Amino acid sequence: MISSIIVAGGRGERLASELPKQFLLLAGKPILLRAVEAIWRCTRVSEMIVVAPETHIEVAKKVLSGKEVKVVSGGAERQDSVYAGLVSISEQARLVLIHDGVRPFVSLDLIERVIAAAEKSGAAAPGVALKETVKEVDDKTGLVIGTVDRRRLFLIQTPQVFRREIIQEAHEKAQSLGFYATDDAGLVEWLGMDVAVVSGEDANLKITTKLDLEFAEIIAKGRD
Repeated sequence: MISSIIVAGGRGERLASELPKQFLLLAGKPILLRAVEAIWRCTRVSEMIVVAPETHIEVAKKVLSGKEVKVVSGGAERQDSVYAGLVSISEQARLVLIHDGVRPFVSLDLIERVIAAAEKSGAAAPGVALKETVKEVDDKTGLVIGTVDRRRLFLIQTPQVFRREIIQEAHEKAQSLGFYATDDAGLVEWLGMDVAVVSGEDANLKITTKLDLEFAEIIAKGRD
């Protein structure tokens, strides 16, 4: 059984919007709803937990009305919200799929490829290779320290998929020690375990800024 956790606990501060970004409309449909529908296209997913801000639980339930989801309250940080989702999944879950509620364009092909990789390795995430030159810069002087070899660098996306026992151990240990990582794969790496990376998708963007929202509107109108 595969359980999915959709992380939608953010407050959208960088968008300077009163309504958290996951609830904003994208070509007439809430971003969160698009993300939920994208994951539900995968017939292997049997359960979905949506983690929303405590102050917007009713908004989330209204947006997802008619969808087979369980809405729970998130925490102060993204990692806390994922943990809230983890403690809410079914005991029958064998794999856990974790996806950002502001990535509305993930394809079924990518979802299935990440699941397949996680079944083999225990932990998997999609990543997109860097296309531009990367330089290390001194944060005090603003001068270039050197040019980084980008061939081994990837921008990591979601959904990320893990064997349940691996991601639970990672989160529980992090909770007990107060350790925070920028994504769930980072917690698994912190435990010293391997994470497989599969080829991600440029269109699987995370909507964070106003420019992201403008790009996403173009994509949505082209697909709807």
